[in-house]
Amino acid sequence: MSMRFDMKIGWVFCFALIACMLSFSSIAESHGHGLGYEIMPPEMLGSKLVSLEISSDTWPDEYTKEITFSLFETDTGVNVENVTYFVMLTKQNEVLFDVTGQMDDGTFMLKLHTTESDQITVDEAGSDFFGSLFDGGEVVNVKGNAFSSGGLYEFKVIITTGDDYSNVLSPPLDYDVGISFLDKKSYSINDINFGQQELGVITYYDLINDDFVYEPSKKMITYSMPFDWSEENILVTSTMHQEIIIPKAFGDLMVENFSANVNGFQVQERVLTIDDFSSKNRLVHLVLNQNDLLEISKTLDGFPNKMDFSIMPAADNLPLTTMTGNGQYKLNLSWEPQNIKSGSATTFYVDILDAFLVDRQVSVSYDLSIVHDGKKIDQASGFSSNIGLSPINYNVRDDVTGIITLQFENLNGSDLADAFFSVVVNRIGIEQTSIPIWIKNNAGWWATDQIDDSAFLQGIQYLIKEGIMIIPPTEISKSPADSNAIPDAGQRTDVFNQHVPAWIKNNAGWWATDQIDDSAFLQGIQYLIKEGIIVI
Repeated sequence: MSMRFDMKIGWVFCFALIACMLSFSSIAESHGHGLGYEIMPPEMLGSKLVSLEISSDTWPDEYTKEITFSLFETDTGVNVENVTYFVMLTKQNEVLFDVTGQMDDGTFMLKLHTTESDQITVDEAGSDFFGSLFDGGEVVNVKGNAFSSGGLYEFKVIITTGDDYSNVLSPPLDYDVGISFLDKKSYSINDINFGQQELGVITYYDLINDDFVYEPSKKMITYSMPFDWSEENILVTSTMHQEIIIPKAFGDLMVENFSANVNGFQVQERVLTIDDFSSKNRLVHLVLNQNDLLEISKTLDGFPNKMDFSIMPAADNLPLTTMTGNGQYKLNLSWEPQNIKSGSATTFYVDILDAFLVDRQVSVSYDLSIVHDGKKIDQASGFSSNIGLSPINYNVRDDVTGIITLQFENLNGSDLADAFFSVVVNRIGIEQTSIPIWIKNNAGWWATDQIDDSAFLQGIQYLIKEGIMIIPPTEISKSPADSNAIPDAGQRTDVFNQHVPAWIKNNAGWWATDQIDDSAFLQGIQYLIKEGIIVI
């Protein structure tokens, strides 16, 4: 592949082309918003139909995003030669750069490199990144920290010549292309029963907004991302894919099925699939096709500019379910009574299905260990039944409370076939917390900056100390004596402003207007106690 430009006439020709592009009132436009690959609708180039193919990759590593544009004849699949491209990248409504270049073989390649610099640079001597004319290189290398995240990358591609550089197209071929790169965000929550857990979202469309919330009372995850619900946009969006990451140690979310709402519309069960093949996390895939998006859009009032998600268990809390590390066996676990207590008898029920036999229930041997605080406190061996549930009778020790882990190992004699479930002894209910109702007013004032961080958090600290506000037990990771504890009065405002994460203040505002429940608000308070920002 070669990319050339005669510098004797280069700049005159470049600016003439761009001026020509912007002056056309009847430019043929095509749109597309796919995942990492698109083929645009055919357009006429002289007497033949041509199409633009856009492909992407992260190569050679996650810090480099590679995008390739190829103009080809639809009848033969052969690239159109001597193509002049104008390519402009917009991300989150900000134009990042544009480049113009000529490609003898019709293929134009961009490489976006993640660096620490706020400035975007194009590897080209003697030009800045806006209106730059690339000359003499096979790949356009663009660098900057704007490329550190994934999400939707929107390209304006205008093609001004084809077949021959002297063949200036009037009007030019004009494409609006959306290419999505994977982006992952993690969210630390402090659950009343399961403690610190790290949930996550992987998006294959656009970046997730800063509004992720986990509501323990409903076991519900909510968040949103930007989305244009117009029919025009949906018709060029082939699919929308999200993955919710759930630690397998978070027992409340190891349920058998989930349900999901998108902008208040309950989507069909087929939209969600669960992947339990990782030993550490489960992935819940949420995939909406174009018909799903059109169906949801018909229920919306107007055209909101975002897609709201809520994901929660579909039915009862039990059974919990997971897969063995070798991917062969699926285990379902339930128990009676559902509220496990110290010093009491509990019966666990397990059934084991063989995924290689299309989830047929099988009788296999297993070793079982009960782990508490990192130590094995009991162990046994047994066989599952191939008909019905297999009971496991267990007497919980008097001194055991909190999380216990049931580790199933060596299923059918295989040291690769193991799985675990985390359950809670002496579960704390949401009703065991107490927040005076008038605190909601204060939270609303704080969220709208009518009172400052210091005043609100000192008030919360006083209420907890005096027993007026009751929160679940919270482990403190920093002592009051360290630098993150509450400072002297003269320094409090600055330190609170420095240490209080924005999500806690957002939560307070949502809680004040009943958009989230008490338990979600308490997660923020527990975080501040754990970090030593509130000292009790």
